[in-house]
Amino acid sequence: MTSRRQASGILVLVTSVVLLATACAGPIASNPQEEGGEAVPSYGLISAEEARGLIPARLGNEDFVLLDIRTDGEIEAGHIAGTQALDYYAPSFRDELAQLDRERTYLIYCRTGNRTGRTFRIMEELGFEKVHDMDGGITEWLRLGYPVCFGPLDAEHTCSEASSLPSDT
Repeated sequence: MTSRRQASGILVLVTSVVLLATACAGPIASNPQEEGGEAVPSYGLISAEEARGLIPARLGNEDFVLLDIRTDGEIEAGHIAGTQALDYYAPSFRDELAQLDRERTYLIYCRTGNRTGRTFRIMEELGFEKVHDMDGGITEWLRLGYPVCFGPLDAEHTCSEASSLPSDT
């Protein structure tokens, strides 16, 4: 009888630990897809490497939005080519986010991933289903040596390397 109680207690403990670990892990990647024979990262948290593979394949597609949620000053200091902006700190941020098309696919990034983690959860609450959250933000992108553009989005600006992102073929 005691060994059954111990086994049952261990099972409950292991199950609790697994559930707790998955609940605290942040955005969970879901909805794996394949497009044109090419694997597409799952929605949720993706690495900068996965983002770099995704962006050139999707940029220019009207159903894809690369969304930088940093301030104008941060964006001017360096952003990914093709970015659209929505300032996380603007008082109207949540309202502007709610007005976005829920049918489109979004890749969101900020400086380090803190703002996008919160934004990802807000987007889930608002009914967005196709959102990629770039882990480590532009900081990780820069650490990996990927190209960036400098200057405001609504004016002529310069980009490192090239204004488009080469694929890793």
